[in-house]
Amino acid sequence: MIKKLFILSTKAGNGNFADFKNKIIDTYTKHNRLDELEIVLTEDKEHGKKAALEFSKRNYSNKIVIACGGDGTIGEIAGVLAKSDTALGLIPMGTGNDFSKNFDYSNFQIEDTFEPEIRPIDIIDINGEKCINVMSIGFDTHILKRTYDFLNLYPKLGKKAFILAIIQSLLNIKNEKLEYDLITVTGKNLKVSGEYIISALCNGGYYGSGFNPSPTALIDDGVLNLVAIKKLPYLSIIPLIFKYKKGTHITHENVEEYEVVSGKIKTPQGAIANMDGEIFQFKEIDFKVIKNGILWAYLAK
Repeated sequence: MIKKLFILSTKAGNGNFADFKNKIIDTYTKHNRLDELEIVLTEDKEHGKKAALEFSKRNYSNKIVIACGGDGTIGEIAGVLAKSDTALGLIPMGTGNDFSKNFDYSNFQIEDTFEPEIRPIDIIDINGEKCINVMSIGFDTHILKRTYDFLNLYPKLGKKAFILAIIQSLLNIKNEKLEYDLITVTGKNLKVSGEYIISALCNGGYYGSGFNPSPTALIDDGVLNLVAIKKLPYLSIIPLIFKYKKGTHITHENVEEYEVVSGKIKTPQGAIANMDGEIFQFKEIDFKVIKNGILWAYLAK
């Protein structure tokens, strides 16, 4: 028997989590599997992490935490389950659901949670914290911060906050002066520096509600894809951003992509970055891939 803990992140997306909880219970009851099931509806941001950590310490031979939420939810829970014997699965119920784009959920049904295939995937260690999807620096992070700022001041703005944040960011373009000290997948030490409008360190291929910074990124290859976009003339920014969303930007002359396993990113003046949507300040980032860093329950292929 595989014991499952469903964590329903009630702050994610616009889903009816009470109805979904009842649907899970009905499905497990119908198949005589109710003894495999535990469900938690989160009350605050820390609740899901605490519930996952507590569940991971229980003496079950096989156990899975199934996160029902968005990218923030999956990132937070991955951080506490990394290198444990508890697998993590995802039912995408958030707003962007970018990490779920690494899989095909088109035919998903709750019965797929009964006996899922479990295989390890990679995660990123960033200054000792764990990131399952993407860490980024630059224009996108400034948009994210401004979105959060608008929502804190005017919660009823909803998705309009994102549009306002884009406009404000385009009116105040900031390029980050960054120094990279990288170890490539071949073991080569590579040092590069410059001014960059966006830098994205990718385990998964999607973030930011559908942007595709690294079309070739794989979550189980032991490699991180670092995509860095150099400073651009102002009128070139918007056309490249559209390409960045579609994943057709890689051949642009201002775009660099490196396959790396570890490295450092420095900026003496300090900057902000985000990992899995969580914003933090830094002057130096020390990162590495943790190959097979977390057990993943494949609820979708």
